[in-house]
Amino acid sequence: MLFSIASPRIAIVGAGAIGTTLAARLAVAGYTVSVLARGDSLAAIKRKGVCLIDQQGQHTASVIAADNGGELGKQDIVFLCTKAHSVPSLLPQLQPLFGQHTCLVPMVNGTPWWLLMDAVEPCAANTAPIATAPIETVHIKAVDPEGELVRCLPASAIIGCVVYISAHLQAPGVAISNTPPRLIVGDIVATPDAANGRMETLVKVLENGGITTRHTERIRDAVWSKIAANLTSNPLSVMTGATLAQLYSHPSLQKVVSQLFEETHLTAQAYGGRLEMTLQELLDLGERMGAVRTSMLQDYQLGRALELAAIVEGVIELADRKRIPVPTIKSILHLTRYFEDSALRQSHAHGGKENS
Repeated sequence: MLFSIASPRIAIVGAGAIGTTLAARLAVAGYTVSVLARGDSLAAIKRKGVCLIDQQGQHTASVIAADNGGELGKQDIVFLCTKAHSVPSLLPQLQPLFGQHTCLVPMVNGTPWWLLMDAVEPCAANTAPIATAPIETVHIKAVDPEGELVRCLPASAIIGCVVYISAHLQAPGVAISNTPPRLIVGDIVATPDAANGRMETLVKVLENGGITTRHTERIRDAVWSKIAANLTSNPLSVMTGATLAQLYSHPSLQKVVSQLFEETHLTAQAYGGRLEMTLQELLDLGERMGAVRTSMLQDYQLGRALELAAIVEGVIELADRKRIPVPTIKSILHLTRYFEDSALRQSHAHGGKENS
């Protein structure tokens, strides 16, 4: 085992709702946690730590806060908890956090940049990748326009992660989450025997933090399932203002959800993916989530840029590569872009700006 369950060095990149929730849970469990943040979030966390308000009450813990990886040094586990559109510019700046045995756990919505990386094994930074296929065929332009991310870290350093945590920020450094947190994790490529212990350690750390965590040998199936859940809910929530329960229970919206689900299903199949749920199971699960606003709806209401590239455009790009028609997904993208543009113009007109 390359690092111990008792004392792994843990860094969380991003202090949004998910990053703050994770930081609070792991710090309350007794782990030493570092958080990379900026602006108001950095100031608040330095001043009073992180706070999570959930069904069990309020949990507050101290963490190490910094605005650059150089202050923290090499880590054992790095959780990447930023918006998908921030990753291409951010990840290359995090090299000080990574040593020979560091594992990166991206907790990012939508189509991950590493989805096709089983066909390429990048070497260290600034060196040419060893590829079984041309690099342009394994990077996804919607989420990695220049292919920088697939070159940044070797696939063996990345542990895939699918996030089922509903949370929102009450204030910088203060997260509210009223549903049980759940994660699915898995290696994106076969790893050497010497690295096998890291998965056991990661799962144990997360479980100790009160996060139900499942390890799967087919992480891409879990990813495609979450993509289907995101794509059938996030854009529609922006256009309708509906909660998850409303989105998945209203007969008219169910018809649109059904079309989005089927187009995503066909695209997943073309890449060897198997959805872990049927349409009816998705509808039932979404309705049970209750009055939860999607993260995209929250961003829209705050006048922020939306994660459409990762959640919608990535699927369209992959479908187009395989010549799979996805007319409903494409229409939803154009409509949601209109809503996003209107919200951003209004936010800028009132002097608003995005928060990290």
